[in-house]
Amino acid sequence: MITVSAISELSRHGLQRVAVACGVFDGVHRGHQQLLAALRRTAGAAGLARVVFTFEPHPRSVLQGSGPAPRRLTTPERKLLLLERYGAEAVVVQPFTPALAALSPEEFLRTCLMAPGLRAEAICVGSDWRFGRGAEGTTAFLEGAGRQLGFRTVRVGEFDLYGKPVSSTRIRTALADGRLGMAARCLGRPYSVTGEVVRGRGVGARVLDCPTANLRPVELLPHSGVYAARGRLLDAAGRPAGPWDDGIAYVGSAPTFLDDASAPVILEFHIFDLGQTLYGRRLEVAFAQFLRRDRRFSSPQALQHQMTSDLRHARAVLAEHRPPPD
Repeated sequence: MITVSAISELSRHGLQRVAVACGVFDGVHRGHQQLLAALRRTAGAAGLARVVFTFEPHPRSVLQGSGPAPRRLTTPERKLLLLERYGAEAVVVQPFTPALAALSPEEFLRTCLMAPGLRAEAICVGSDWRFGRGAEGTTAFLEGAGRQLGFRTVRVGEFDLYGKPVSSTRIRTALADGRLGMAARCLGRPYSVTGEVVRGRGVGARVLDCPTANLRPVELLPHSGVYAARGRLLDAAGRPAGPWDDGIAYVGSAPTFLDDASAPVILEFHIFDLGQTLYGRRLEVAFAQFLRRDRRFSSPQALQHQMTSDLRHARAVLAEHRPPPD
C-alpha cells in the first residue's frame, strides 16, 4: 500500500484516476468499513484506484475551542494496516495544522483533494462529513463543487446498530462503561491496544507469582478491571509477528499496593505458560471479556487467592472465544 502526506505525491506512484474516501477513521469501525465498501464499489465500477484521505494528528488536538482530543482507538500505524485490510491501495495522511484548519471549503478541496496530473473522479464521504474553516463545508457543498470541478460525490449513510449510529464516540463510551461486547460489535472485531513492553514494579512476578508484561498504550484503555484477553507480538511496522497467546489483562491503578488516588492507570498482561521475556518488544492485547472490577484487597495474599480464581475463569472464557481475525 502506498502512503503519502499529500495527494500531489500520488502521481509519482503512477496513480492518475482515483476515487477518494475522506475521514478521520479513528478505530476503522463498521461505519468506516461501510464507507470503505462504497469506495471499493465506486472505484471498481469505474476502474479507479482506491485512495483514502485522512488526517494526523486528530483534528480536535489542533482546533481551539473543541476541547481536548479524545484518546485514540487505533494508533496511526494500526489505522493504516486496517485501511489496507479494507481495500485501500493508497492512503494520504494529511498533516492537520492550524493553517489547514483555516482554509475555506473551496480552498480545502483545491489544496487537499486536487493536484496536477491527478484526477479525483469520485469522492466518498459520510453523510454528516464536514470540512474547511469552521466546518463550513457540507456534503451539499461538496456535491455542488463536484458538478463544477468534475467529480462525483458519493454520500454514504450511517451504519446503525440497535437503532443508533456507530461512531468512535459510541465506542469510547462503551469502553469506559466496560461494555466490551458493544465495543466489539461496533468495531467488527475485539477491541485491542498496542504498546512496547516496559519494566514495571515487578510485583506480579515477585509478590504474586504471576509475571506480567507492562504496557503504556496511547489508545484508550477500557474500564478498570480484569479481562480475559489474548496477546501477540508485533514487528516494528505494527504487523503481527507471532500467534495469539491466551492470557489475562489487568487495567487499573493497583490500589492494593499503591494508596494513591492519583496513581496512573496501567495495563498489565499475563500470558499463560509464557517461556520468554518480552521487555522492549511490541505487543498487541485484545480484550475478550470483562471478568471483574478492580478493587483494593486486604493483603497481597488475598489478591493472590482472587487471582487464582481469575486465571481459571479467564481460561474457561477463552476456550469458548475464537482468536481475533488477523
